Amino acid sequence: MARSPQRRTLWLFVALTLYVVAQFFWWAVLLLRRDRELHDMAVQVQALGGDPGPVLDPVRSMRMVLGEGAVFLVLLVVVLLLTYRAVRRDLELARAQRNFLLAVSHELRTPITAIKLQLQTLARPGLDAARTHELKQRALDEVDRLALLTDKVLLATRSDEDVVSLRPVDLDAMEVLRGVVGRARIGVAKDHALTLTGPEACPTHMDAEALRSIADNLVENAAKYAPAGTSIEITVEAGRDGWRFSVADRGPGVPASERERVFERFHRGGQEETRQTKGTGLGLYIVRRLVERSGGAVVVRDRPGGGAIFVASFPRR
Repeated sequence: MARSPQRRTLWLFVALTLYVVAQFFWWAVLLLRRDRELHDMAVQVQALGGDPGPVLDPVRSMRMVLGEGAVFLVLLVVVLLLTYRAVRRDLELARAQRNFLLAVSHELRTPITAIKLQLQTLARPGLDAARTHELKQRALDEVDRLALLTDKVLLATRSDEDVVSLRPVDLDAMEVLRGVVGRARIGVAKDHALTLTGPEACPTHMDAEALRSIADNLVENAAKYAPAGTSIEITVEAGRDGWRFSVADRGPGVPASERERVFERFHRGGQEETRQTKGTGLGLYIVRRLVERSGGAVVVRDRPGGGAIFVASFPRR
């Protein structure tokens, strides 16, 4: 049902295009018919001894109409195709933004409702110290979740406007990733088996917050789509010219037709009303923007045995 207005708009555009083309051919036929009638009248006037004046030959007239008409038709088709692509792109963006607003509303509502419930429970008399501490910790976790969502939206906006300021420094990538994995094990991926494989140290030169955000979003994405209890394998490989960071999961994988679109802003497969996985469609967009700003590249491919592997490659500086 959500796509019916878009389909109606596209069908209306196609109908209008066909109408314009049909009108073009109709006017061409009328013009050639008029020239034929004028030529026949000129022949009759000449047969009666009159001077018909300059008469355009029907064959030449047809060539002129077809030549000029072909140029006009080509230009018309080009303009219509460009317009069609622009309309379709705008409709897809509008759909993506609608899904984004639905997703953000859901993501905001959940922690806000949880915080409200925990505060209401804390207001009840007779709570023991352990229960009070547990409720406070849950409320703080939900506040952190809200902060992360806000940071993600702000980072996506700044990345889209190319105003993200990266401050590359010498750091150990493995140390940063150990922190990411440690937080994920008690947070977004607590229901999965996380493993981190790599050298003891991986010295590199890049922005620490950018690396942390890239890793956070890739691990979070894997945890969203991989079934609970499955493994998420994080691997770091250092080479002569740079290093590679990969996250492999046992989820449904990414179809070949979607492997570029998953990195687009707001893009998420399916309809927001019926989707089971949470998210805003910004995580992988942020990953690509930060990876490219750091001089690297990110791709997704199939994992042997099922699942997906996201690989971010960075040059050595």
